[in-house]
Parts: sequence; C-alpha cells; structure tokens
Amino acid sequence: MEKVNKSDYTKLSGEALFYYFTTDHPDKEYSSIISLLPIAIGDIKKVYNLLEQSVKENKVFVAVYPGVPELMKGIDISKMEYIGSIIDGALYLKQR
Repeated sequence: MEKVNKSDYTKLSGEALFYYFTTDHPDKEYSSIISLLPIAIGDIKKVYNLLEQSVKENKVFVAVYPGVPELMKGIDISKMEYIGSIIDGALYLKQR
C-alpha cells in the first residue's frame, strides 16, 4: 500500500484508513490505540465505519485503564463515548 501524507488520510475509507492509522500514522501511541479497535468492537466492518466517522467528526480514540491511577490523571470519561472493553481497560471516543 502506498504511503499517505497527513493531509490525505481524510480521503481514505475502510480498510485503507485502518491501515493508515495502524501502520503509517506518525503517532505510534495513537496507532496502538487504533489497533485495539477490533478487540473493543469485535466486527471489522464496524471498526472501519467508526474510524471513518471519527475522522469526519474530528474525534479521537482514548484508551482508559482504571486500574492504573497515573494513567487516569486528567481523564474525564463522562464526556466521552464508550466504544468497548480492552484488556485491563476500555476504549472511548472524544472530541479532539
């Protein structure tokens, strides 16, 4: 698959968008969060749709680990949309 520059990823959809975020995205921490989406959702087509929606609405995914207090500082999940469970935590979607 060809490399995509940052401004072009908004034109991608489905599998290509997922591939961009998990492989070519410059923020590797965010890439690792995106790679957890299939675990949290369980259906790859729903993952693709949600990822497309998040790009259109300028939202980002957040991994939350309630059992690790130092990772919970400053995180207010009451303003986020719950996506699903991951190992030791959950994924949420929030406005950028």
